[in-house]
Amino acid sequence: MPAIQETQLYCLADRRYFDVPDRLPDQETRYRLDSAEPPAGWRRQAVGLWTSLVPEHREPAEQGWKIHVSTVPDEAEATLRDTARICLRHGVPFKFLRSEKALLLMADKHMNRSGAGKFIAVYPPDETVFLTLADELSHALAGRNGPYVLSDLRIGDAPVYTRYGAYVPRWCQDAEGRRVLALRDPSGRLVPDERGVVFRLPEWVEVPAALRPHLAARAAARDDGFPYAVTEALQFSNAGGIYLARHRETGRRVVLREARPHCGLDGAGDDAVTRLHREHRALTALAGLDCVPEVYGVRTVWEHHFLIEEHIEGNTLLEEIVARFALVRGTGSASELAAYTAWTDLVVAELSRALDAIHGRGLRFGDLHPSNVIVRPDGRVALVDFEYATALDDQDVPLAGAPGLQAPPGTRGEEADAYALWATWLNMLMPLMEMAGHERAKALTLERWARRRYGLPAHAGPRRPVLLRDAAASERREAEVSALFEGAAPDWAELRTRLLAGIHAGATPGRTDRLFPGDPRLFATGGTGLAHGAAGVLYALHRVGAPVPEEWTDWLAEAALRGDPARAGGLFDGLPGTALVLSLLGRTDQGRELWERAGSQAPPARSADVLTGLAGTGLAALRMARTSGPSPDDRLVGTAVGAARDLDRLVRGEPVDGVSLPESAGLLCGLSGAALLHMELHALTGEAWLREAARTALARDAAHLVTLPGGTLQVKDGRRHLLYLDQGSSGVALAYQAYTARYGEDSPAGLIPGVRKGCVTEFVREPGLFTGRAGLAAAAAQLTPGIRTAPDVLASVRNLTWHLVADEDRLLVPGATLRRFSADLATGAAGLLLALHFLSEGRDATGGDAAGEEPPGLLDLLTLG
Repeated sequence: MPAIQETQLYCLADRRYFDVPDRLPDQETRYRLDSAEPPAGWRRQAVGLWTSLVPEHREPAEQGWKIHVSTVPDEAEATLRDTARICLRHGVPFKFLRSEKALLLMADKHMNRSGAGKFIAVYPPDETVFLTLADELSHALAGRNGPYVLSDLRIGDAPVYTRYGAYVPRWCQDAEGRRVLALRDPSGRLVPDERGVVFRLPEWVEVPAALRPHLAARAAARDDGFPYAVTEALQFSNAGGIYLARHRETGRRVVLREARPHCGLDGAGDDAVTRLHREHRALTALAGLDCVPEVYGVRTVWEHHFLIEEHIEGNTLLEEIVARFALVRGTGSASELAAYTAWTDLVVAELSRALDAIHGRGLRFGDLHPSNVIVRPDGRVALVDFEYATALDDQDVPLAGAPGLQAPPGTRGEEADAYALWATWLNMLMPLMEMAGHERAKALTLERWARRRYGLPAHAGPRRPVLLRDAAASERREAEVSALFEGAAPDWAELRTRLLAGIHAGATPGRTDRLFPGDPRLFATGGTGLAHGAAGVLYALHRVGAPVPEEWTDWLAEAALRGDPARAGGLFDGLPGTALVLSLLGRTDQGRELWERAGSQAPPARSADVLTGLAGTGLAALRMARTSGPSPDDRLVGTAVGAARDLDRLVRGEPVDGVSLPESAGLLCGLSGAALLHMELHALTGEAWLREAARTALARDAAHLVTLPGGTLQVKDGRRHLLYLDQGSSGVALAYQAYTARYGEDSPAGLIPGVRKGCVTEFVREPGLFTGRAGLAAAAAQLTPGIRTAPDVLASVRNLTWHLVADEDRLLVPGATLRRFSADLATGAAGLLLALHFLSEGRDATGGDAAGEEPPGLLDLLTLG
């Protein structure tokens, strides 16, 4: 999954779906240069949130010393005007953030700090022009304000910065196989253009003499008299860092909260420094309370401000919830649940006491959520992060808080903290409160379920906020969702109808970058991929027997064929999967053309798995071979066999150029998918080595499984334990089940029952197919001998009421992180549609069993078999 900063970037333009930031509705705050007629001989280009002015009939340089100019909102228009004047006079291309709204959002504290502060980027054609521009800009913008660009070297005292880097997008793979932006070294080889938070130079680049004084000034920018030594970095954001430190003389441990000037802007336009000093005032006013850290002062080191406060021993409440959560940490017995709810009662009582004490000093906390609560070893709590602490009667209250835990905008004083207290209590019982950010009444659905499951009396927990009484309309929508899962079995047909309506409503065939909303990763594949793009959605529609509009198939074919074949990818993230879907939809010629383009120009796979790598390419080739006519295409079968041989060599310890073994296990992200390829090829060719290769691959995946309390078998991946279809034990069990059925060999003792037990676990945070409840419920059904809808499977399916949101005649499905809705196969509505179709054995479409037909197995559905 993309980092949180990347996810945040795709949350800017639309509150319902992930979307590209360039669709941000910011027309009313666009800068004049964005809309003014370009000067003669110049052309304007728009890319994302950036607008470029480029001289016509002149090829830009590929790389060099680029210049970045930062600014603050009040000075942005003037800074842009003055920078543009200099660039236009010298004929140097440049780009700028197109609007004040874009500037504010890119300076948000949750954005990636490596790019923070960049307002204008200038691309001099050579070092001579660069030095001239750097000198002119640093004089013209002297005295202006702007964030420090961490990746760059500052030139003088103006907000003018530089680094050596790429001007035009070129790509290469880094040491971990990721596709990254590239520079060309003196030999002509493409190497990663490292873009971090520290100024660094490629090894072959020499610093111009004119920059050396600025480099020396950067090195000298420290405060040797600062009495604290940092021992550990706890957190970084665009606003600054949070560090553990020790006093150099006394050894006292403290927390340093860093604030960078003009950085980390919030919705009120306040920067990190403004909030840090607000926090200092609040902690000073609250001095003496045991529920807040003691404050030792504020210190400025170089240009950064540091709040120095007491280090409180303990874990965050979020860490405690993860470690204790009774629905996943144990067997779910009544005694375990009672112990957990007793603990939540103690914590809530402590939080209530803390808030009362703060209110008694005339302040509201304003930012209560589990990451801002420290639980001490003795059970007492302390609140941290008082950036939004304001007077109880303050009329202008900035919005803060975690998604779903925030009171409605405008809620003031004690009522806002009371709402957050109730939401935090509920989040301890059901850590899904992001759903209340989509539908406020979803909190009431979660509360009803929690009271029933934990056996809580009506008076348990904090007072329910008065504000929730206004959720009557959304409660009606919640009742519609619940009704779909009542009775002896879910209303499969109506679920299908409403999911299809949601998919249709989200379709945007007029766009060229995506057809359906999905995970942000869809934009990296041109919107076409199987996991997150249009191919996956159309495949799901086709497989469940729903109509696939020709317009949508046309869109998929056109988008895929105009894509860059050098970025072909694998079965689920690239052109091979898309080619296969086109063939399954009857577009055999277009599918074959796309396959040939991908095969002729794509770099070799670097991973061995099905999701993005060699096993997936082999499976795609085998399936494409079957779409070519009455008999399989021998050339495509040969491609699949070649992939299988390389995979077997890799598993047996032989090197295969550029391909690495998965570090974890699972159907899509481990070697269980490779085992499936071996089994299918064995059935086709009868070659004995393929059966042995399947057994070896499965054994390697099985070695990642561990038994947890309660008897479930899960994949151990570092500190995580995983059940999911893509990476987790359910996919391993499905592959073992297929192997056992085909060859009559037993799987390891207890493997399938132990995995199946985990697949019907009560609490699953996301609803999707690859990493959520839909996939686990389908896996449990596949692993159940003779019946798909056993009582525990149905119970799991009914808990989809936690996630599904009714919108008129549609159902919307939240995707990864629950931040936005998704229609894609991996995380959204298409995956849910496919899983529910499997669970209903097709009754969602026909109203009864398909006459004389064996319903497809889950492995076939998941891998396009």
